[in-house]
Amino acid sequence: MRAHPDRGMTLVEIMVVLVILGLIAGAIGYNVFQSLKDAQVKTAKLDLQALSNSIDLYHVDTGQWPDSLQQLLPKYVREIRKDPWGKDYAYLRTGEGYDVYSFGPDKAQGGGDDITVHGGDTAGPSTAGK
Repeated sequence: MRAHPDRGMTLVEIMVVLVILGLIAGAIGYNVFQSLKDAQVKTAKLDLQALSNSIDLYHVDTGQWPDSLQQLLPKYVREIRKDPWGKDYAYLRTGEGYDVYSFGPDKAQGGGDDITVHGGDTAGPSTAGK
């Protein structure tokens, strides 16, 4: 019998510590990813609202809706940025009004992630305030 038992950690103890650290890292990573996604959606909503305000100012000045977002340059907006997912914001005239939108995180038109601001005389419900 030994007078001094071996000191140190066994392989099982090291594996348990690594599993615990992995679980903690996974939980933190998920929360960071979710926060980033939420921030991107909020940024898109703010950009769309700013574009909508510029479109409304254009309408007040000219009495008509622009045919494209490019007509807002440079008097009403300095630049038209891409959405947080790298896609162009879309603009569509709808009779007496307009829609300005982003396809959202899924980058697909008509997907459940679309973010839309409706404007003009026939403005319907907007998804940018949600």
